[in-house]
Amino acid sequence: MLNDERMYFIRNIEALKKNKSIETHVTEYEVISDAEIVGELTYGPYFFTIWEFDLKREGEERKLCLRIRKVDDQYWDSAKRAGFYHGGGISEEIVALASLFLRRRFKLGPIVREDDKPIIYGKMEKFIDKPLITWQSNLGDLSKWLELVENLDGNYHQRFILAVKLYHQAILMIEEHPDMAYLNLISAIEVLCKEAAIGEVKLADLENEKLAELINRIENEDLRRTIEQTILKREHFIGRRFVAFILDYVGKDFWATERPEYGAIKRDDLPKILKRIYDQRSNTLHNGDTFPPYIFRPPTLGAEIVPGLSITHREREWKPQDFIPHPHFFERLVNHVLKNFLTRNKSK
Repeated sequence: MLNDERMYFIRNIEALKKNKSIETHVTEYEVISDAEIVGELTYGPYFFTIWEFDLKREGEERKLCLRIRKVDDQYWDSAKRAGFYHGGGISEEIVALASLFLRRRFKLGPIVREDDKPIIYGKMEKFIDKPLITWQSNLGDLSKWLELVENLDGNYHQRFILAVKLYHQAILMIEEHPDMAYLNLISAIEVLCKEAAIGEVKLADLENEKLAELINRIENEDLRRTIEQTILKREHFIGRRFVAFILDYVGKDFWATERPEYGAIKRDDLPKILKRIYDQRSNTLHNGDTFPPYIFRPPTLGAEIVPGLSITHREREWKPQDFIPHPHFFERLVNHVLKNFLTRNKSK
């Protein structure tokens, strides 16, 4: 199955058709929906059925069961940086596809049976962003911050409150959907960064060799310069502004807090790490490149970034030059930057 870019549930069907005597394993999952679901699905090695027979009020949750028979999928021996990966497996694919095609909310629950053994794996009592629940906060501290909001330059009010709302949504979902939270945190900065200074920009900054080659063929120097400037004015360079904005608003006190012994991000590495974060955002939204698997798990010993030499998941591999910070680090960074932005942009 090397270089196979098809979804896992399709690959599994083909593998079972090719070798009907191949060893398989059966896994059953609990699935929850808050809509009335009837009937059942049998599609090759997949069986999806209602599980809870009871009268339910509209909007009340009810349980279904998804059974999957599949072959072993040992991919990590051949994992590579361009390998197929979307963050889940067959069960996630079927539940997500059911939500799309039936226009209903389906939520994948725990495994309830493996082969002939009933089993439920308990949820880890750990947190992706534990600092959000650590220690206590005093409502009285809000007063000084609200005074700063009141004194914020009027030109920034709409953008700032949108950035705050995006941050708020991010921390509400960061435990269950850290990838969506990450995107919201990035967007919170994008809302504010369009005026960030990035210095002089040139055609080469577009990283489009073919365009640069075509422009350079124009012999008339004035015409060439006019076309080049017109092209550059259309480009917003949001990625560069994103990095520049954060670096501008990161204070020394951000680095003065208690740091993990392993996996701490160095201050000098922040510019290239921020570029990776924005590249991940662009690759996710434009190329379907899912966030790496480690952001979906609690960080080991509070690490800010993976301290290892590589990470593999199925047929995908990540090297240190690919790593982005754990969500709790980026959340703290965005929180810090938004507060500093508020402090520095008072009305005149």
